[in-house]
Amino acid sequence: MIYLIGGSPRGGKSILSRKLSKALNVPYISTDNLRLVVLPYFKGKDKDKNFPFIKMFDSAAIDKFFLRYSGEEQLKADLGEAKSTWPGIKSLIDHLLDCKMNYVIEGIHLLPSFVKEYKNNKNVKIVFLAKMDGEKIYQGLLKHVNDNDWLTGNTKSKNTIKMAAESLTHYGKFFLKETEKYGFKCFNTEDNFLDKIQKASGYLRN
Repeated sequence: MIYLIGGSPRGGKSILSRKLSKALNVPYISTDNLRLVVLPYFKGKDKDKNFPFIKMFDSAAIDKFFLRYSGEEQLKADLGEAKSTWPGIKSLIDHLLDCKMNYVIEGIHLLPSFVKEYKNNKNVKIVFLAKMDGEKIYQGLLKHVNDNDWLTGNTKSKNTIKMAAESLTHYGKFFLKETEKYGFKCFNTEDNFLDKIQKASGYLRN
């Protein structure tokens, strides 16, 4: 069985993937890692065009990033990278299906419009996680300050975290709209987070 977990950043994709991987004793991988595999095949201006975050994002200057780029611009860049990364991800999914392997794949690059071709495949289960409320996202980020976190580990500014939370609402609204369009299950994880993760895990295992 292939388990595909998509959705917005900070929605709980990685946590759900690790939980499911441990419970089922199957490996998991993030599409962020698959992005790095695909990346070297793009050169020069082609790379900049297809992977705009290379120039946009610098973890050492994260405050400037959120001041410079709106949530709409960040989402647009991620959607572009998803389109560029998808052929490689699809190739992996098809290979795993051919080999009858069990695997968990999670990531923002798993767009509903892409994975819809697997919707009726009995060997693929798909779920999405998202958060839409900016204030709830903000409060959640403040509660989970972590030096290893790409966001809270690289800024001391509550204003930056506030802007990041607002940016993430655009992702949540996008995934909610797209999952409704293509008929996928989407869990809103901004309230009762661990309970929603448990329910999403149960949904995939049923």
